[in-house]
Amino acid sequence: MVVEYLPRVLKKPDDLEARTQLSWASTVAMSQLARLGGGLGNLTCHGIEHALSGYYDVTHGDGLAALLPAWMKFTRPAMGPRFDKLGKNVFGVSDGIKGTEAFLAEIGMNVKLGAIGCEKEKAEEIADLAIVSSPWLSAHPIPLDRKAVAGIYRDSF
Repeated sequence: MVVEYLPRVLKKPDDLEARTQLSWASTVAMSQLARLGGGLGNLTCHGIEHALSGYYDVTHGDGLAALLPAWMKFTRPAMGPRFDKLGKNVFGVSDGIKGTEAFLAEIGMNVKLGAIGCEKEKAEEIADLAIVSSPWLSAHPIPLDRKAVAGIYRDSF
């Protein structure tokens, strides 16, 4: 729904149908229905981002947009088939990561951490904050230790 309707809203902000569909998508995303898809990851990209927006004056959406491609690349060994399904079913491409990156570019959210005021040399410090403040990172299918989280941050510049 977001892939279909967000570009419409960006082109025509008063498109009531598109805004209604985005509101519905938001409602579903924030309900327990979103967890019916099998999990794996446990919102770990959000946990990594929370430390970032807690440390810097970065909105959650900008931080997520900046981190998502690097998080997906890190997570691909455990979730490759799921990302491929995302690419096919949502973006109409074979590679879900490339589809996600193209969509972020289309909606003007191909954000890099350096462009939003983050410092690459703080990667380990932010990683430490993420691990302490988001204990659910331990549920990620690939261990998200200090080195891994700092690598995701660095790969987002």
